[in-house]
Amino acid sequence: MPVPGWTKMSEEQRELARDWYSRGKKPSEIAELLGRDTSTMARLLCMQKQPKKQGRPKALTTAQVDLLERRLDELIVKVDGATTITVETLKKATKSKASTQCILHALHKRNIYFRKLREKPVLTPADIRDRYAFAKKYRGKSKQWWLSNVHAFIDGKHFQVYLTGAERVRAAKHVTFGAYRRPGQGLCKGYVKPKEGNLRHNTGAKGVLLHVGVGAGKVISVQEVAGRWNGNSASVFYKTLAKDLAKAWPGKRKYTVLEDNDPTGYKSSKGLAAKHEAQIGVLEIPKRSPDLSVLDYAIWKEVNKRLRKQEKTWSGAKRETRPQYLKRLKRTIRNLPKAFLEDSIGDAASGCMSPRATFSKRAALATEWNFESFSRCRRGRRLRCDPATSP
Repeated sequence: MPVPGWTKMSEEQRELARDWYSRGKKPSEIAELLGRDTSTMARLLCMQKQPKKQGRPKALTTAQVDLLERRLDELIVKVDGATTITVETLKKATKSKASTQCILHALHKRNIYFRKLREKPVLTPADIRDRYAFAKKYRGKSKQWWLSNVHAFIDGKHFQVYLTGAERVRAAKHVTFGAYRRPGQGLCKGYVKPKEGNLRHNTGAKGVLLHVGVGAGKVISVQEVAGRWNGNSASVFYKTLAKDLAKAWPGKRKYTVLEDNDPTGYKSSKGLAAKHEAQIGVLEIPKRSPDLSVLDYAIWKEVNKRLRKQEKTWSGAKRETRPQYLKRLKRTIRNLPKAFLEDSIGDAASGCMSPRATFSKRAALATEWNFESFSRCRRGRRLRCDPATSP
């Protein structure tokens, strides 16, 4: 047992003792100089024993943390959101002897925290096969092909109407992505924005549903839907669209449009009949594929961006009427630059159909193709695919 006042020999003292010993001093002499016991110096200098490591051993090695991370990923993918994988579950699955706090600390050091699951439309195996088949068929089409052969990309969008300064500020906050902040500032003024989508907010004016068609580098049709969107509304829309297509594409007798799989209007019996009568054909796209619609991945965002930019310099006291707002909205859509529209449509050629993508074995399904290989990139959301046999 150490005597009172004993201190552990420092590494500097050890090096000094070895240096003296190499110069011919005896262990007893070195012990006297350093105020240590002769037996201690003998063990250090003559027996050449490695000093024992001080303190508690590491609870988890790097290899063990690698195993925990890998097993955690496997467990989460296996349950596929049906249940919560806890640290206790992970500890039991890996038969780890470390405490749950130790496991949590190791995961946190790798920036792995418990986070809320993101929500998105889940593709079925049939959807995945259809998306791959579409990509395989159209990936070789050039930008000019999409501009020349798809006469209109059509889609509908419900726009909120913001008439007062307070509502314009609220609208501007929706498009602000984030801010630099310290931990704990997240709920302070300036660091929060109104939640969009879940909580209904009355802007003080009725919203508007617009159906828009773009093609050949220009906005072909902008139609306001009065009342509910259904088969009758779709029939009226297609009749007007046919006239707009005839103006945009003189000399054409038949037209091809790209639209989504909306069963209420586009795929309704009256909508199908109106398209047949107007000689409008459809370039069919897979279900649940908004990343193939130029309006979804580029146009709507640009329209809102331009509206907010127009309002940025306005006085807070300025108030618009609803007809004035709708007129400005439609004018903004019609005035979208030709270069922007052509580039957005050309994205279908340059990225949507790229056959190369990173394959993730963990997301492999029972189908031949992998869902995770459909990734999003560049300006819009692109459809990309790769065989499940890829490394």
